[in-house]
This record gives sequence, C-alpha cells and structure tokens, in this order.
Amino acid sequence: MRTIKRLVWLGAAVLIAVALVVDGFHLGYVLAPLLGLVILRLGWATFGSLAGGQAPVADEPEPLNPAQERVRYWCEGCGAELLLLIRGTATPPRHCGERMHERREVARLAE
Repeated sequence: MRTIKRLVWLGAAVLIAVALVVDGFHLGYVLAPLLGLVILRLGWATFGSLAGGQAPVADEPEPLNPAQERVRYWCEGCGAELLLLIRGTATPPRHCGERMHERREVARLAE
C-alpha cells in the first residue's frame, strides 16, 4: 500500500512539473492534481476504516429473570416501551434519536 501511495505522489509531482513547463504557471493545472490527491486520500481513509470490520462484542449477553426484576426502557419522545429480556451492554437503546430511559420494576414476593 505504501508503494502505491508513493507512486501516486510521484505521479502528481510529475504532472505538476509537466504542467508548469508546458503552459507556464497556470494555477488550474497545479490545483487540479492536488485536489484529486485530497479526494483520493479521503477515499482511502474511508475504505480503510471499513476494512476493520465490526466492533467486537464486549461481554457475553446475560439473560435476565423477569420473575425477580423487570427492566423496561421508554422513549420520552413518543412513549414507546421496551421490555429487556437479555442484557447485552449497559448502555440503554436509542429511539427517536435519543437514549431511552430505564425503569426497573422489582417483583413482589408472595406472602
């Protein structure tokens, strides 16, 4: 990958030198290859970040016992509720673009 980048930079330098010799100093011939390199660099960075794959799962999900404790999440924006059966992470889910609020209900023991 480094060799390709070096060749691209070398090619851009050659193009700029040729443009300066052929047409004198024309700003468009200098800025166009540089702009192309910036766009190419952004493309490499974008696809390089996608090559890493998914983020690893932090912990093994733990099942919850709804007979002992019920964990619910509710959205303040629209009122949607979610009953949590398996906890994957400690962060609450998102709904309507905002984090949902956690509500815990402890089950009463039978007397």
